[in-house]
Amino acid sequence: MNKEKVNETILTITVGFIVLHLIFKHNAFLYIALGIGVCGIVSAYLSEKISILWYKLAELLGYFIPKIVLSLVFYLFLYPISLLARLSNKDHLMLRNSYESYFITRTRKTEKSDFEKTW
Repeated sequence: MNKEKVNETILTITVGFIVLHLIFKHNAFLYIALGIGVCGIVSAYLSEKISILWYKLAELLGYFIPKIVLSLVFYLFLYPISLLARLSNKDHLMLRNSYESYFITRTRKTEKSDFEKTW
């Protein structure tokens, strides 16, 4: 792995734990940040192993998080909207077979200004 990428990863993890310390006011985060920062300065071998572990964790989270986020979007937004649409008793997609034609008849006349700004 690239040395600059490893150093960047160690710095990111260290700053992340410092931010967690500032938010939650728990000293364990500060000690973890200090330990990872010192390992990054002292040992290139440990830095690379920490970086590899970090990328494996990111890969694992990348497998689960999209499924969780998409499930939340579905059940918090799309499902309630579909229930409201179902309660309105309108056939928005014209799926019922009671129609003779799917064409919608227009009563107004098409003018030149309709084509000037179509969107």
